[in-house]
Amino acid sequence: MYLLDTTSTAAISIYALLLTAYRSMQALHARPIDGPAVSAEPVETRPLPAVDVIVPSFNEDPGILSACLASIADQDYPGELRVYVVDDGSRNREAIVRARAFYSRDPRFSFILLPENVGKRKAQIAAIGQSSGDLVLNVDSDSTIAFDVVSKLASKMGDPEVGAVMGQLTASNSGDTWLTKLIDMEYWLACNEERAAQARFGAVMCCCGPCAMYRRSALASLLDQYETQLFRGKLSD
Repeated sequence: MYLLDTTSTAAISIYALLLTAYRSMQALHARPIDGPAVSAEPVETRPLPAVDVIVPSFNEDPGILSACLASIADQDYPGELRVYVVDDGSRNREAIVRARAFYSRDPRFSFILLPENVGKRKAQIAAIGQSSGDLVLNVDSDSTIAFDVVSKLASKMGDPEVGAVMGQLTASNSGDTWLTKLIDMEYWLACNEERAAQARFGAVMCCCGPCAMYRRSALASLLDQYETQLFRGKLSD
């Protein structure tokens, strides 16, 4: 028993040491650095890229979906903006029917109703296939975005070497319980340390799904792989 306790303590100590070292290096490389602007050319003289916002929805609460779409409709982006709301075969289409009626006179909005549930990936791909904007912004149906998100993300895509950017995520109910507070902290670490450190080395493993913008030309060659990706031998969604 004594040997087992000693081994367990040593293993935990080594893990804690490695985790501390990893977090420290991550924080170090995630620190913002001064560098040249993305472009020296004034923003107003450059053509603004067309942006397609894709919102897949499945059995979403009507109020939550309405809040999501309202935040997208209120974007201050001066360029062309199109919004594709995809209902992924919801059993109750109250939310999507209500939203479609509300935005029926807004030419920026299009609604795609899939006949059956095919999963988030295929729902996104359905919208990508019907759109043509230079940039594609994925937004989850239970998320709301600040009024300047599209403008800020699109400005970062002014660098042709950038293929994807993501927004800062926060939990809207972070003050409710200790668990929601921890979730909010994890979002902050993921955006401001983990992805930031990975970006320093040009090796970002993934962008957070609730708010990520991609260059369409970068997506085009990967859509087939995205749709058929396997996880533990099964199709991943």
